[in-house]
Amino acid sequence: MKAMSRSALSLFLCLSFVCASPIEQQGGAKITRNEAEHIALARYPDARVTAAKLEPVQGNLVWSIEMARPKSKKITEVAVDAMTGRLATVKKGGH
Repeated sequence: MKAMSRSALSLFLCLSFVCASPIEQQGGAKITRNEAEHIALARYPDARVTAAKLEPVQGNLVWSIEMARPKSKKITEVAVDAMTGRLATVKKGGH
């Protein structure tokens, strides 16, 4: 009986880590990657997303979205606040 209880407890603990909530999987962000990409694309509708990552910036969680415009080699980086969904910063580069 004890072995069965231990097995059940082990299974429960394993599943609780595997089945983490979406917010836990995003490091506590309220805005999903998909939502952040849509926010960035609303600002630059002709661009396409080339990369996105969640990162801490000056104590805030931010989705860093890299975007490319058609016929341009320049990359635009849009930072979307992962808690509020507001555009934080826009950087234009020359990759």
